Amino acid sequence: MADRIFMETTKISVNKTVGQIQGDLAMVGAVSVLIDYDNGQPSAISFKIQLNDRYLPFRLPCRWTYIHNILKERRKRIKFKDEIEEQAKRIGWRQILRWTEAQIALIETEMVRTEEVFLPYIQLDSTGRTLFEKIQEGNFKQLKE
Repeated sequence: MADRIFMETTKISVNKTVGQIQGDLAMVGAVSVLIDYDNGQPSAISFKIQLNDRYLPFRLPCRWTYIHNILKERRKRIKFKDEIEEQAKRIGWRQILRWTEAQIALIETEMVRTEEVFLPYIQLDSTGRTLFEKIQEGNFKQLKE
């Protein structure tokens, strides 16, 4: 288990962070950005980037439940479990923002292309399944040595 979680002490709301991510994606060429919700809470950001004459769809999920599990284990005596869940969501989204900012730094210096850094998150079908999820489902057997 992680001793320290990156962005663990953030107090910045999920909605503010999601808005910052939307703005960053627009800066690197996203032509549309959609927020996916689960029980009224943002769960993923879907966006499209134009490449030549095609629009490539991507989906960045926020898997905050893994952070929540770590926080719960650490804070067993805390009375307010809702607070732990909200903090896990804030941390998860803030981490996605920081990751996105790092990718943008690489894009802006032309070290990588936008579609290159987001490739694992490209959506393969209407279910929202990503390239990474498909490869993971096949236990990475599609990748040859």
